[in-house]
Amino acid sequence: MKPFKKLTKYIFILVFLSAASCNLFDEQEIPTGDHSFYCYIDGELFVPRGNPNITTSPSDDGFHFLEYDDFFNVTAKDYRKYTIIINIKDIDLNVINLNESDGSFYNYDINHAIIRKNGVLYLSKENSGTITFTESSSDNVKGTFEFTLYNENDESDTIHVTDGHFDD
Repeated sequence: MKPFKKLTKYIFILVFLSAASCNLFDEQEIPTGDHSFYCYIDGELFVPRGNPNITTSPSDDGFHFLEYDDFFNVTAKDYRKYTIIINIKDIDLNVINLNESDGSFYNYDINHAIIRKNGVLYLSKENSGTITFTESSSDNVKGTFEFTLYNENDESDTIHVTDGHFDD
């Protein structure tokens, strides 16, 4: 019976090392290129789950972009934890400061950001972060973002979003 236990132990070690060498335990890949979105939320990579294309509806997981003459919106969702909404009133190739959010996902009259984490809303405050559009054309909108959002019921509870990128 002991040789069987040793053999089982060696097989387990061999499988583990093989899996590690095949990158099965690597972190999630960062998406790049057209129709991509990612950021770090409190240091953890966030990549929306679901269909990454412009036809994804606001109620689906994944992400979608809305762009009109006078506003830009990106909604990114991961059914496990987060929903991120960024609304910008006027696209400009400069740095845009966030304003105080009223908590409305569909308020396109102010520059603001919202994260829903496990049912709790975290909202932008005046100058609590920035959105920078690096490209804006009829075919594509690209940009970066970073901000700190505040729990709507407890301002001492914050979420820090860094190294955010979007490319519609």
